[in-house]
Amino acid sequence: MEILLLIGMGFGYFLLQVFWFSMDTRPMKEKVKFYLLFKGSFSLRIIVIYTVLFLLMKFINPDWSLSTQVSSVSLYWVFTIGGLLLYLLGTAICVWARITMKDIWTPAEQTSIKHRKKLLTKGPFSFTRNPIYLGLILINLGFFIALKSYLVVVVLFIVLFLDKKAVEEEKIMEKDFGSDYLKYKSSVPRFL
Repeated sequence: MEILLLIGMGFGYFLLQVFWFSMDTRPMKEKVKFYLLFKGSFSLRIIVIYTVLFLLMKFINPDWSLSTQVSSVSLYWVFTIGGLLLYLLGTAICVWARITMKDIWTPAEQTSIKHRKKLLTKGPFSFTRNPIYLGLILINLGFFIALKSYLVVVVLFIVLFLDKKAVEEEKIMEKDFGSDYLKYKSSVPRFL
């Protein structure tokens, strides 16, 4: 079951990247460089890090399990289904945010909001200022919970990284949108 979950959720993450690639309005050469050559795609780096961690642990100790053993059958399914629901919710929030953003989206690595004409506060942006980051946190949290993995602590580092990135982007938003952004910021949380 562990391997099926790992493969299924890994494939889901891959499909999310394909969606991102198809929605990206940049020239093909830039998109290929960004997504396929790891020149900026944070999400693809996460997949590579997870894969390397998993293979390294298996290489060091072939009997090592990615997950903890849950003695209760009902608790096993609570973790599995709960994790999958968080994973799916995170994916849905990411997709909803990306569709809402349309052509004003820029990669997190290119923190530039200059081409935006107005502040986006509808859709998922009405309950979180960073729905894509929130979605990524939920995807990763759900991934590790569904697998009942000790590596769930990795999510803490992801949250810290995304929080730092959000603070950087907020400074730009404050500069670009002034009091409108400060009002929005005071009424809508960064993540939840």
